[in-house]
Amino acid sequence: MVILQQACEYNFFVEKNPFKEHRFQVKINWNKLPTNTIKLNINGAFFKATLEAGLGGVFRNKDGDWIFRYCRSAYASSVMHCELMALHEGLNIAKHLDLCNIEIEIDSTDSILMLNENNPNLSNLILECRLLMYQLKHPILRHNFREGNEIAHLLAKEALKNFKISRCVHHARPPCFVEHQLLKEKHGFSFKLKYVSTSVCEKLAKFENENILRDYARTV
Repeated sequence: MVILQQACEYNFFVEKNPFKEHRFQVKINWNKLPTNTIKLNINGAFFKATLEAGLGGVFRNKDGDWIFRYCRSAYASSVMHCELMALHEGLNIAKHLDLCNIEIEIDSTDSILMLNENNPNLSNLILECRLLMYQLKHPILRHNFREGNEIAHLLAKEALKNFKISRCVHHARPPCFVEHQLLKEKHGFSFKLKYVSTSVCEKLAKFENENILRDYARTV
């Protein structure tokens, strides 16, 4: 009887615990765009010991075809500083190329929040990003998981790996180390399944994460 009671308690608290937060399966990938829209994926890589940073970003059309990429090495004070510099670089390029109909993806929710808050250490950079966003007619800035931001991540890592302070490097052709990933994303073969808790789903939905909006919203 005691063993049976213990088994029932285990089943209640572990397998059917009503207080246990539900987790949803989310398919994480790079999402294609509406017609005449360009997507900018950005990322930053940071090495705290030396304060070295790599900034990376890539512009692609609605089908995932390559348009333009940038890489740059820089010094940063923090991961946040690094991410905002990568965003600032991409916004500057978008303004120079007169790309108004763009969407921007980043895998840092803190960076998105920072644009709406004040930080005395990064205030000038934040203000410059806000101004560029205004000049670009307030493009959508949304969150994506790292797995859906892989090419920007690879570009940032490369800039950090080959650290050299110089002008930003621009290329209209994809470098060899991202070609395989680019083809996988373009044809929908690059994705990862992840189980995400309800609270995280609700948080990321507020940051317009398209994978969450597609898979989580469908279940609620």
